Amino acid sequence: MSPLATTSRLPRSGNAALASGAFIQAVVGAEFVLAGLNKLVDPAYATQFRGFVQASPGALAGPLAPLFQGLIAPNVAVAAELSRFAELAGGLILLLAALEVLRRRLASPFGAEHAYEPAVALTSAVAALLLSGMSLTIFLLEGGRLPGVNPGFAFTSPIAIELLLVPLALAVAWMETARFFALRPHRA
Repeated sequence: MSPLATTSRLPRSGNAALASGAFIQAVVGAEFVLAGLNKLVDPAYATQFRGFVQASPGALAGPLAPLFQGLIAPNVAVAAELSRFAELAGGLILLLAALEVLRRRLASPFGAEHAYEPAVALTSAVAALLLSGMSLTIFLLEGGRLPGVNPGFAFTSPIAIELLLVPLALAVAWMETARFFALRPHRA
């Protein structure tokens, strides 16, 4: 049997591709963990969330305005708590899943395959998808525009962090979905 015909749990790109993906996942996860913790320790977060939603351009006009006026504004305290814990929980899930990818790169017995791995990958994919939706919602709520050339951005980033997190989180969701399908037990 030739070396290419043998089955291996590493793709041809090897550990470098997996490590790069896990690193990006860990950075995105850390961003959301810190954002969630900032909201958790802010005693006036619910009040500030209400003011943010009511004063945001996207809540008054734009594609999400009817949703915010009909669903979020009447339930702003619940929405504030959901956003607070969704960021923290989603970020923790992404960080733990990135550590799981790292663990699998290590030698046995620590790096051994476990039955829970597909569930971790699927949970991480869902968390990344939800976090990308949150980032896009915040960007639209703030009245964000697509990045472009503007002299006002000469000393700042032309891409809002919320908009940058959307494709990164979507890439993590895609990667974790593929990992889920690769790790799930194959039925004969």
